[in-house]
Amino acid sequence: MSDEAARPLVSVITASFNALDGLRETVESVAAQSFRSVEHIVVDGGSNDGTREYLESLGDRVRWISEPDKGIADALNKGVAMARGDYIFVLQAEDRFASTGSLARAAEFLEGIDVVSFDVAVERGGRLLPYRSHGFGEKLEWFAAVPHQGAFVARQVFERVGNFDATIKIGMDYDFFLRAKRAGVKCRIVPETLTYMPATGISARLDWPGLSVRLAENRRIQARHAHTLPRKLAQALFWPPYRVYKRLRHAGA
Repeated sequence: MSDEAARPLVSVITASFNALDGLRETVESVAAQSFRSVEHIVVDGGSNDGTREYLESLGDRVRWISEPDKGIADALNKGVAMARGDYIFVLQAEDRFASTGSLARAAEFLEGIDVVSFDVAVERGGRLLPYRSHGFGEKLEWFAAVPHQGAFVARQVFERVGNFDATIKIGMDYDFFLRAKRAGVKCRIVPETLTYMPATGISARLDWPGLSVRLAENRRIQARHAHTLPRKLAQALFWPPYRVYKRLRHAGA
């Protein structure tokens, strides 16, 4: 069999750091998939909680590295460099697929599409809250409208728009998808829940200090991609009242 024929269709990339219990859940979720044309890559940031020993115990079930990195984006970029798949899919430590048939279902939509975006369910307070994909439409200009844990990105998209920006600590996926949109990349929306993600990650924090940092970063990302005067003016008018609204809503929660 040629190397090309043996190459997996999907490379699942998991970045982790001192998250052994959650990493176990994610690894088992990928391993349980009925779809077999997949490789799982774990990029660990040099954890000291037994992660390395756990990864060593997995044998060839995963491909992995464990070394210090410069944050989530840097870790994901290492994973992309290691990936052999036609599509890249990010599933972070603690995230898991909705069912054992999730990848098989997703594969039905992949061939020939730049980005295929599914919905995600966020686990918060014992409830599953929908995080719906809105693709590359107008909503993406204002909010992170493509759930990272639901998006399959063709390898050539990275070759076209570049990797994740390692200077961005939280919204590197938002920046990436805005760059992809500006480059003319096409996104197909599939309104089905593909994965579950717990509301424990840095991007899901609801405390005001965490939320404030995320809002400020999203504002900088949007300013970076506001290439027209009308867009710049719209953002200048949008952000002050929106930040006040979020602060008041948080205070009344």
